Amino acid sequence: MKKGNNVSKMGTNGRGRRVLLVNPAKRDYFRIDRVHMGLSLLGEILLSNGHEVRLIDYAFLRWVDEIRVPSIEEVIAEFKPHVIGVSVFTYVYDECEALIERISQCCNVPIVLGGVHFEIFPDDYRDDRRISYIVRGEAEKVIEDLIVSAKREPYPVVIDCPLPSAAEIPAVNLNIAYGAPYLSVYQIQLSRGCPYNCTFCNIRFIGGRLVRARDLGICLKQIIQAKREYNNLKTVAITDDCPTFDRERFKEFLRMYSEANTGCGLFVDNMRANLIDEEMIQLYIRAGGQNICLGVESGCPDVFEQVNKGESLEDIIRAAELVRKHNLALGLCFVIGLPGDNLDRHSYSMRLAKALKPDYVFWNMCLPWPKTQVHEWYLANGEIGDIRNFSTLIDPRVNFQDPISSSTDFSKEDRIKAWLMANMETQNYFRHWRDMLKLTSLALRYKLYRSFTTYFIKYFVPNRIMAIRPIYFLARLTKRGSQRMGCV
Repeated sequence: MKKGNNVSKMGTNGRGRRVLLVNPAKRDYFRIDRVHMGLSLLGEILLSNGHEVRLIDYAFLRWVDEIRVPSIEEVIAEFKPHVIGVSVFTYVYDECEALIERISQCCNVPIVLGGVHFEIFPDDYRDDRRISYIVRGEAEKVIEDLIVSAKREPYPVVIDCPLPSAAEIPAVNLNIAYGAPYLSVYQIQLSRGCPYNCTFCNIRFIGGRLVRARDLGICLKQIIQAKREYNNLKTVAITDDCPTFDRERFKEFLRMYSEANTGCGLFVDNMRANLIDEEMIQLYIRAGGQNICLGVESGCPDVFEQVNKGESLEDIIRAAELVRKHNLALGLCFVIGLPGDNLDRHSYSMRLAKALKPDYVFWNMCLPWPKTQVHEWYLANGEIGDIRNFSTLIDPRVNFQDPISSSTDFSKEDRIKAWLMANMETQNYFRHWRDMLKLTSLALRYKLYRSFTTYFIKYFVPNRIMAIRPIYFLARLTKRGSQRMGCV
């Protein structure tokens, strides 16, 4: 049964300005189990300074069946905000544009844009008269002064933010989020920044290469407090750029977390293979660890070497074997189309993925971010289209966009073939009969008969056989589904 939205009861304290923070949703079938972390951090700062704050994250809410999700027009009409902030991600650029237009049509308050998009495209929206402010960088040090003085501007005012120190990073505030009682995941960053220099990654232009390590005691207190306030929390997600940059420090956190006995499992978005050892995995399991996801990027040694990861394929294989030994869920991330890659070399990645037997795999299409070495390589050796609004993954209902980059040795058509082959032969979330129909059409179009046969035999036929034992099959599918979708 749908419940009322109860928007009048959220994030209000009767003082200061009313601030509405909004995150748009991508039109795909990936399930989001958490609210926008950056907005929830900024909301905590504003709330503590006496403002009324409401956060509506449509990416999260579109998967919450228990409530009726209000439109942005309904939220604005009821809340009557003085300022509206919109988070802009590059991969939801079109959705952001549509949301901004809807907001500008129904009110005349200052619109503030922020998000990592402006670290990569600093000049976007510079001449858009619907926008009053563009915030570039991490906004913790500027958000309070901005909200207090915000007014409608004839053209966007650009604010470049100094990086906050580790001590200036606040706690996540879930109270301000619409649908908060239905959240089961609490996010926290133990640090920001990554000391490594992978050629395809843009983190160093966003969080920086100098790691800002937060006080672990404070982090733990925030987790414990969140669990006290929200009994529905089941998992704590560590979302650091590089959580294990200091291996011993991360082990100390695991010990502290285990001793705190929060009753919540632990989920880490990514770990470096070269920093994983037996002791860390044992501590991780004791703390309620559920998964370990490794960035492989490519199984081809020549392609892998150009990534400059600071670790080896042998490190990845060793770490994967450790994860398997301790029965944790193993995740792998690959990138299709890195410099030097082609359809033949892609087969190395597929063979490695099959050999490591992961529980879930992300097959990302290469996205040459500006300022990266991969971007420079493509300028010299290939073509790059507009990366705005491009999603690097095929979603669970077999929806995808044409690749935005190509090279002489790796055409767009071959990249689509590689994408489909990898997902059909190693992925396990194409389960609906409509998926099979769509994959059948794509297999015929791209002549991927072997990959489709693998998919059909491995996933579709066993499901039909198991239908004679529906209770057992449902339990198995639910368990696997929870392991898969918790990381998307």
